[in-house]
Amino acid sequence: MAFDSRKTESFTSLINADRAIFLHWLCCYFEGLRILINDTPLDDATHDKLGFGKISHHLAQSFFLNDLSQGFVVGVEGAWGSGKSSLVNMSLDELEKNAGGPKVVKFAPWLVGNRDELLSQLFAILEPVILESVPDGEQNSTKDILGRYAQASSGLAALVDLANLGGVPGAALIASILRKSGRKAAQFLENSLSDLNDQLREKLKLLEHPIVVFVDDLDRLEPSEAAEVLRLVKAVADFPNVAYILAYDPEVLALSIQRAVNVSDGRAYLEKIVQASFKVPRAMNFDLRQWLKAEVATLLTDITMDSDATSRLESAYYSWCGEFIQTPRDVVRVVNSLKLNFIPVKAFVDPGDMVFLQFVHTKNAALYDWIERYVSNLSAVGDWGFISPGAPERLGAELLKAIGKEGPELNQFIHVLQEHIPGLDTTSLVRDGEDFKVFADLDVDGLRNSAVKKRLASPNHYSYYFSFIAPSGSISDLELEQFLVICEKDPEEAIKYFRKMINVQRPQGGRLAEVMLDRIVGESAEISASQVEGLFGVLGETLDELARFAGTDVGYPQLLKGNRTEVFGLIERLEKPDQRISVLRSLFREAKSLAWLTGIIREATFEQSQQGERPKPRSTWLLTAAEFDQIADIFLKRVKNAPPLELLQTPYFLSLMYAWHQLGDSEGSLGWIKQQTATDTGFLNVLERMTSWSNSSSEGVQYKLQRETLDTFFHGVSAARDRLRKISTDSQNDTELREKALRMLAKFDARP
Repeated sequence: MAFDSRKTESFTSLINADRAIFLHWLCCYFEGLRILINDTPLDDATHDKLGFGKISHHLAQSFFLNDLSQGFVVGVEGAWGSGKSSLVNMSLDELEKNAGGPKVVKFAPWLVGNRDELLSQLFAILEPVILESVPDGEQNSTKDILGRYAQASSGLAALVDLANLGGVPGAALIASILRKSGRKAAQFLENSLSDLNDQLREKLKLLEHPIVVFVDDLDRLEPSEAAEVLRLVKAVADFPNVAYILAYDPEVLALSIQRAVNVSDGRAYLEKIVQASFKVPRAMNFDLRQWLKAEVATLLTDITMDSDATSRLESAYYSWCGEFIQTPRDVVRVVNSLKLNFIPVKAFVDPGDMVFLQFVHTKNAALYDWIERYVSNLSAVGDWGFISPGAPERLGAELLKAIGKEGPELNQFIHVLQEHIPGLDTTSLVRDGEDFKVFADLDVDGLRNSAVKKRLASPNHYSYYFSFIAPSGSISDLELEQFLVICEKDPEEAIKYFRKMINVQRPQGGRLAEVMLDRIVGESAEISASQVEGLFGVLGETLDELARFAGTDVGYPQLLKGNRTEVFGLIERLEKPDQRISVLRSLFREAKSLAWLTGIIREATFEQSQQGERPKPRSTWLLTAAEFDQIADIFLKRVKNAPPLELLQTPYFLSLMYAWHQLGDSEGSLGWIKQQTATDTGFLNVLERMTSWSNSSSEGVQYKLQRETLDTFFHGVSAARDRLRKISTDSQNDTELREKALRMLAKFDARP
């Protein structure tokens, strides 16, 4: 078996991972291999899924009622995978069950190494059946005739002359070869094939049971080989009591004939050989779908799906079976692909998405590859919230090419595809002069929701769909569950664990701890109140440490914000008022993460309009007024009594000063600033800590001294600039202090 390189890399990663997890995966993987559906044709109607049993019965009866004494050739036509081999096998099984029915011989010409020996091989398999059917006393003479006939006819040239195929293209060339074949040609003429032919015919008339020779998969031979088999069949087609059933795809075989025999119409040539044909009926899509559903159901017996997941799976069947499933072989391939790819990871993926993906995998390799690249890119979008210029149009064009449809069919395909792939701009398909785009209308909450449901587009799960393991730098469901349990049961251990994640740099950028928080927010509905309480204790100790990394390049980190969409929003999981106020008091009294407390206070301050805009409706508040009053009082006492160095070392110190100022104690915050900036060194230290990010399209994120900051805390821009200039030119100051003042002057925001 050949393995995909991605699967091989995943296999190596699993070996290096936790042994128990690897062994579980290995068992699941080989279980999938064990229960793969055999793609060989059916021999009887016992396992018939598509109603071919009745068709084969009628076909057998029709065949049985024909006079086989003169011999004839029947073609059974159907596309690859349509079930023609199974249909013929079931018909032959019916034939053999009839009293006095024919004997069946299956001839596999593709197993013959030398095309010149086709007739010899055919007679090798026919001989025991013929000898079994001739009357007693005729066996020895019949065997002698068969042996001499096969020996004399083993060369293809002799076969052509014997069958009087003068009208067959290429006969002149073959005759020329025969004339030059020396001793063998002489022997051929000496034995008088004509006499042997007559003798053999007389013996075949004596058969007690007719013989049916079944030649399958003619369309899979090389063109030259297919042509030789057809010549062979034509040469012996009129033998009494011997009939032939040929199975093939007529379009493919006709093209092979045209190439090998150099005729313009391969079908016309075929009609000279095949006396009657039967086209395998196309299986009903309903039957194919029901068969597929029954097979998949056996894979889902130990999986509990909610109504949404169940609905998505049903939708995948009805939306995509008609598109990708046309033959029984398509069903077998999809089911086998699911058994190989789904069983090992079924706890980490959405069944509907996985079924859809295996439809694509088996029928459209270009689209499958596009989907893998796109969902991988979605992971990066979720991390950075950034899409490179031109990417939406470029990937959109690649998607349309992979789909390969136009007009209404394309629109319908894209519309249904949205169920599995987010960000497809369907409106751009119908706007004149506009390129189709992807990555449209994506948002962090939407990607988080896909993670909750383990969807194909989930940044934390997409890799399971393609390579058996979670994406590099992601958090597995098991890790998430274990961390939350530790937060509740052993907070000190959870703090150590989270600090380790803070120090893990992801290959895609960011810290592993950020991914953990993202997963936690996405799984908020599944987190208990006691787990939230333990988690807040852990984050109270560590979140500022993560914030020092998280906002380095992108300004103020979202994770510090105290709103519903970030980790503090889990406060809503605490439904008991006493528990809520107890957790809040403990957090604001004991947490070392002052930057996080600052984010919570500032969000509530603006939400309840203690500062700035009109208040929002109370029903939308994350904290009650009473809760806010209590934590605001605790926060103010902490910052007033904290050592100055502790405040100055708080990440995003400027936000802390604004929180203090906006809580109604502007006098206290300004007094603190005045005290800390009494000396030139103190002034520079405080001013340096009060730079804030400034987004510029040309420069990116820059840290500047903004006008609002200087107006609020330093009596305006002019006063601050004048003092810096004085420090930079005062000869009594050391060189380092003067240079620092000059650097600070360069940080003034030039915008009005």
